[in-house]
Amino acid sequence: MLSIIPALFHGGGVSGPRVLLGIHHLLDPNLGAPGVTLALGRALVELGCEVSYFGFEEAFPGASRLSAWHSVRFPWALAAWLARNAGRFDVLDITTGDAWPWIRLGRPGARRRHALITRSHGLEHVVSEQLRADVRAGRARLSWKYPLYHGGFRLWEVRQSLLLADHVVLLNPLDRDYARDRLGVPAERISLIRHGLPEPFRALPPPEPPAEGPVRLAFVGTWIQRKGHEDVVAVARALHEQGVAFTLSLLGTGVGEAEVLAAFSAPVRERLHVVPRYRHEELPGLLRGHEVLLFPSHAEGYGMALVEAMACGLAPVATPVGVAPEVVREGESGRLVPVGDVPGFTAAVRAFSEDRGWLLQVRRAAQNAVQGMTWRDAALRTLKLYESVLQAR
Repeated sequence: MLSIIPALFHGGGVSGPRVLLGIHHLLDPNLGAPGVTLALGRALVELGCEVSYFGFEEAFPGASRLSAWHSVRFPWALAAWLARNAGRFDVLDITTGDAWPWIRLGRPGARRRHALITRSHGLEHVVSEQLRADVRAGRARLSWKYPLYHGGFRLWEVRQSLLLADHVVLLNPLDRDYARDRLGVPAERISLIRHGLPEPFRALPPPEPPAEGPVRLAFVGTWIQRKGHEDVVAVARALHEQGVAFTLSLLGTGVGEAEVLAAFSAPVRERLHVVPRYRHEELPGLLRGHEVLLFPSHAEGYGMALVEAMACGLAPVATPVGVAPEVVREGESGRLVPVGDVPGFTAAVRAFSEDRGWLLQVRRAAQNAVQGMTWRDAALRTLKLYESVLQAR
């Protein structure tokens, strides 16, 4: 558990602002949004900031099991804690949807000169619209509970945070345009700051020449509709029916092997390898020897799995969501396929399997495309934003 204490930093003194990073998750480095939050915190510390964290562990100390009800309560737990502790910080960098009660109460306990940043790891409104589009297309079903919170009140909470914060940090142009044009957030109060590439994924050896045998595919992500798990099943079935030799590793599914395998037909199961969970630093080893990443997500704020797999030398076949349009150049560093386009995914994989020399070129280009992304650069841009907002206030 991470407690609310200043993180250690280099240089023996604080030269930058005192920062609180708040996020409505458990602060687990092996999870997506918490992992990048911790990575950003470490990079800010290296620049001389004092960084503290507030997550579910701090909001609900001693809780043995967390449920959806804890997500509903989190903004109020945060507001109560900030009323007592906000004065310790120059910058409060809080995930969208979570700081609005504290702001509405008048920011009690805050220093006179402070900056409130709200940060999205994927704009909920964009995710909700894609989900509803999938429902209309028959690709998904909605629980009767969805409009009550995630598809209703939560969207209101997020918009309140976006409108009331001093500045907004988003991850991709689609989210920025939606926040500006549909939610009324002034363009000058929005910044796009990309994530960095974690150290275990930097300076990895270049992809090896293509080996003979089946083309080696990987899917990295939780086994849910938004990540395109049904598309993965359909692509595997189509490749098998077309006689394409392949193997497929399914990494970080979050559910047991038996549940994942049950989604595939018996002939396809023989080609599969399932790893429900892994430590983040293990992913380069798990991806070693793979050639193609299947990234069929229907909505993403960023898509760290895509960037990390490219760094490992995999050629992505991806939907144009999150960071994908910025790092995947069609036919050069990967392939871009519309959301839900199973024939398009199948054709792209088949083309790679039939020309392994081209596949190797794409793999090398994919790896080169992401090598310039560092957490230090992300932290420098974030620190510059902090200082700008503090100066304005």
